[in-house]
Amino acid sequence: MFETRIQTFWADSDAAGIAYFSHFFRFVESAEEDLFRAAGSDRQVVLDEQQVWLPRVESFAKFRKPIRVGSAIIVRLHAEFKGLKTVKCRFEIFESEKRELLAEGYVTLVRVSRNGFKGIPMPEPIRRVFETANLS
Repeated sequence: MFETRIQTFWADSDAAGIAYFSHFFRFVESAEEDLFRAAGSDRQVVLDEQQVWLPRVESFAKFRKPIRVGSAIIVRLHAEFKGLKTVKCRFEIFESEKRELLAEGYVTLVRVSRNGFKGIPMPEPIRRVFETANLS
């Protein structure tokens, strides 16, 4: 699984000093960008070169323990291909030092063409990036 460390900030939290639940998905988006970088690519460059988008069509998150404002977290990604067009990115969010599980869930992405917004098979350069999430 691919792992990356992310620092949380005041802007991520609610009045109680706990990361607001919708920010879990922003943390996952940041981890996805780090995954592309770790694979030697820039996400936006690859999407532009392939003339595709990767819209999120489904998401789920389960809160386990609070993510406190200012804490460092580890986001772990694991990609599962569902057919030729779809990848489900399962995630886990851990407290950085103690490695306590704080949240988990998934985000499902579908590759679509920029011309017509129709589902099309995942190109090899993008597939390879997501496969690297399963190597470690």
